[in-house]
Amino acid sequence: MATATIQLLRSEPPRSLQVNDGPLGRVRDLLDDLARDEGHTSLFAPDVCLYRFGAPGIFTKAETYGVTLGMVLQGAKSVRLGGRAFPVTPGQAIVVTRACPIETTVEEARRDRPYLGLGICFAPERVARALLALADAGGAQAPETVPAFTLDCDHNIAEAVERLLRTLTDPLDRKLLAPLILDEILFRLLRTEAAAAVRAGVGPAGDAHRIVEAMRFIRENHADKLSVDELARKVAMSPSHFAHRFSAVARVSPMRYLREVRLDTARSRLVSNGARVSEVAVAVGFESPAHFTREFKRRFGVSPSKTRA
Repeated sequence: MATATIQLLRSEPPRSLQVNDGPLGRVRDLLDDLARDEGHTSLFAPDVCLYRFGAPGIFTKAETYGVTLGMVLQGAKSVRLGGRAFPVTPGQAIVVTRACPIETTVEEARRDRPYLGLGICFAPERVARALLALADAGGAQAPETVPAFTLDCDHNIAEAVERLLRTLTDPLDRKLLAPLILDEILFRLLRTEAAAAVRAGVGPAGDAHRIVEAMRFIRENHADKLSVDELARKVAMSPSHFAHRFSAVARVSPMRYLREVRLDTARSRLVSNGARVSEVAVAVGFESPAHFTREFKRRFGVSPSKTRA
């Protein structure tokens, strides 16, 4: 069934939209309303971020985490990674396909017509599930060489993003519906022609299921001292093959995934019960509060103490 769906998309590609068209225009208006402050606004930390800039300039140098979508609704930007620049104009999106350093520059913005954009980070578990569902539609296996791709936002993607932004303003919708819409957006992105190399890169489904099992083990035991060798033994794979396959399926290395799971857990503890930063650092598996604080600020943009407050 999945293969037939892919073939249908290839023979009848979705119509690309202009920003003034229905759903993209509504997404732009929602962004203009929700992103009132200059800079970056996190709505569903750290999954969904909105951006508003009144002047051109470099606004971020960071390392992406798994698969990341960036959409431009007004103005223009350029994303540099892997020695290549990807320009993104209104109505377009860029999809970064794996964890890698990027530099993003706003190329076009004015105070009376600011740059408006949004970013969505898809968690590795979500990416792995989607790639497994599409594995039989990926075609011949081939080495993946695409760190990112751009595409015009079609009606389906624009509508899904609009629905996502509307759910984030309601606590119950945000809890129950937003995760489903995130799955839909990712699924539609990975079904595009531009993502064919990413689908192919997932490789044998049997190995991929072992990686999902390893991800579950990491999440359940993140506070322990885990190593690639130990994780590989848990799923009956050699360490080198495990590390390669983990990066292909999860779009991030095993140790980076472990670190980010610890940070996610730490953030939840700080917000929910106001625990001391040093206690949280040890509880989630960091060897020192100083190292934890550096990594936390890198990931979330604020210190653990401010998050706790």
